[in-house]
Amino acid sequence: MPADRLFLIRHGQTASNVAQTLGASHDDPLDAVGEAQARAVAAHLAGLTLDSPAVYASPFCRAQQTAQAIADALGVPMTVLPGIQEIEVGPQWHGRPYAHLVSHAHELDLPGGAFGFAGGETLDGVADRFLAALEAPLSTSRTPIVVSHGGALTAALARLLGLEIRALWQDRRYAHVNTALTELHREAQNWRAVRLADQTHVLAAPSK
Repeated sequence: MPADRLFLIRHGQTASNVAQTLGASHDDPLDAVGEAQARAVAAHLAGLTLDSPAVYASPFCRAQQTAQAIADALGVPMTVLPGIQEIEVGPQWHGRPYAHLVSHAHELDLPGGAFGFAGGETLDGVADRFLAALEAPLSTSRTPIVVSHGGALTAALARLLGLEIRALWQDRRYAHVNTALTELHREAQNWRAVRLADQTHVLAAPSK
């Protein structure tokens, strides 16, 4: 049966996240805090009543490590899902601080009406590949749990919720901190957000 409940989760913290720089190494592993965050979100999901959960991760190391903690807690395999990886920002944005996404947001308006990174990917392009990758999980699992990345999740959520991508990009309610979780429920052919970028499981976790 097709999925009627979908979890979208950002990976745990890495050194590049702490440095707040864009275009970090695609193999940047979790740091000690990120590992603790992964255990916290895994424990939270294990405490829910989930119908046939299936865990998927982007091809990047940090997402796979986070997803593996969840899969282990649920006692299910973890599957790598190409297409849900982070936005490629291109050489013009590589190494710039996260803050430029706000202070230099005008640079994301590209010729022809596109919205994204010159020399990299557009947000619509990311949403296209993300939703294409989700087709199989949404058709084969009642409850897909997808571990991805902050920018890619924003693009995917805009498409899933039928929202305008520029407005959603600027709305901080949709910004996922490390291991923040969004829960969507399907109603007819549409998705509805039940929880949005929720981080209560991380805030409640022990600090050690």
